[in-house]
Amino acid sequence: MSFVIAFVLSLVFVRFFPQKFPVDLPNSRKIHKMPIPLTGGTAIFVALLVTENRPGVIVLVCLAFLVGILDDIEQLSYKIKLPFQLIIALFGTMSAPNGLYFLSIPLNAVFGKIVLIFWFMSMFNAINMIDGMDALACSTSMLSAFLMGEWHLGLAIGGFLPFNLPKAKSFLGNSGSAILGAVLPLFAIVFFKGDLCYATVFLGYPAYEVVSSFLRRVIGHRNPFMADKKHTHHLFMKKLGVWRTLTLLISFSFSCNLLGLTEKFWSLAIFFLISGILFAYCFLQGRNSDFNL
Repeated sequence: MSFVIAFVLSLVFVRFFPQKFPVDLPNSRKIHKMPIPLTGGTAIFVALLVTENRPGVIVLVCLAFLVGILDDIEQLSYKIKLPFQLIIALFGTMSAPNGLYFLSIPLNAVFGKIVLIFWFMSMFNAINMIDGMDALACSTSMLSAFLMGEWHLGLAIGGFLPFNLPKAKSFLGNSGSAILGAVLPLFAIVFFKGDLCYATVFLGYPAYEVVSSFLRRVIGHRNPFMADKKHTHHLFMKKLGVWRTLTLLISFSFSCNLLGLTEKFWSLAIFFLISGILFAYCFLQGRNSDFNL
């Protein structure tokens, strides 16, 4: 049902009502050349609203969708979005397990909740960051959802995915990436029974992207909250093209999923090793376009 609703709505929206939705206009930071309707978030939202039966998840989806659709329409600045993201993170924290761990080591209750709020906000933005090329956020999020047994979410994304494949006829929009950024971290922290380490490794690709982007901007003496065109997918697309980059980053994300599922200490070490190599390459590539590894 999730798949059918998302697919049918996406088909109807894209074919008959694209002008009724906000559009993503091309600019120097975007890779598309034509205005693209932002229908994906609405299709996934309706699909989850109909099929999801957990009240906490429904409320979280509604909050995220409202913030995201407002951002699609008004193009909110990060200063305005941060308080809304904090509200979503607080609600996600309330829905998370009471006991929090790191590598199976219990965390102090107060300290753990503070870390979890920061973690939720970081992961919320991380999903948005990887939504910078066709099908990337959708495909990686869909695989993560399926591996956690979150079939409603995975199938809802799958229903929209055909319209988001290169060259995309529709985008998730901030409404769609906000939904994914709100529920995926919650599902991960519940799935891993409150262990922040393994949940982070499992969502390793978006986690890597948000940390590497922050570090890259700070090292470059730029505002860490201002968007740019030096994300991992931007740099790899210059070398490999869209489909090869999509395949490579889906593989990286899936590898992180598998590492997280092991729930072993060595999975964190491997994740840090791969992320360190990738960061070094992307950092040098961003400074010198002729650099090859």
